[in-house]
Amino acid sequence: MLNLKQVLAIVPFSRSTIYREMEEGRFPKAREIAPRRIAWYADEVTAWQTSLDRRVA
Repeated sequence: MLNLKQVLAIVPFSRSTIYREMEEGRFPKAREIAPRRIAWYADEVTAWQTSLDRRVA
């Protein structure tokens, strides 16, 4: 699982853009792993990146 800092290092978006894209269903949803802590499944973020690569190519 990736925390927000790790996702920001991988994805060229700002924090607010990630949250907006999540709300609009264009980025994987974060999971609450503890009170006030969220994380993303690494494989979901990788699959999202792969789908973007395919659309651009």
